[in-house]
Amino acid sequence: MVQVVWFKRDLRISDHQPLTDAVGTGDPVVCLYVVEPDLWALPDASGRQWAFVRESLVELRRDLGSVGGSLIVRTGDVVALLERLHRQVGVRGLWSHEETGNGWTYDRDRRVGAWARGASVPWREVAQNGVVRPLRTRDGWAARWDRTMGRPVLAAPKAIRTEPSIVAGTIPEASDIGLAPDPCPGRQPGGRDAGVHLLHTFLQRRGGLYHR
Repeated sequence: MVQVVWFKRDLRISDHQPLTDAVGTGDPVVCLYVVEPDLWALPDASGRQWAFVRESLVELRRDLGSVGGSLIVRTGDVVALLERLHRQVGVRGLWSHEETGNGWTYDRDRRVGAWARGASVPWREVAQNGVVRPLRTRDGWAARWDRTMGRPVLAAPKAIRTEPSIVAGTIPEASDIGLAPDPCPGRQPGGRDAGVHLLHTFLQRRGGLYHR
């Protein structure tokens, strides 16, 4: 039996509550990213966006490997892939951040929730920003936001147990998922390292006159 951490728009190992909690169970952890062709076929997706994600996945695989983990990459429908994984090794728990995406990803998450309930697999979704879902009224929203933003930053796990029978898989190129060439000179590179660097250059230099 394994714990599955489903990575979506949170391609990092630092300050990752679902990963920390899954590792804390003591079970082997499967760190899963699913390339969803139907998502990347939408009109708001492009080759340059996939290039950013792919760079982030390469770095995530490196960082997981540094603590004994492995990034498992699969292409297809996430519900079908979770069912196949459940039959292969047994999924004791599913962990992820709540995703702030679009209507397609919201409907997909509802399908994943239905699968998890039907398979008796607990799915623990963790909020990672100020968005509260679902919310019938905005009363009390600010207090919830303060609590979320005030949580301490989590360190990356020191060690991750893996399930050695699961092959890691390759990270596809844009053409592999049907995306046309989409060069974007000067775009922001993917990965946490590049993001942290960009933030620091803003805080230390570029943001000096921002208030004006």
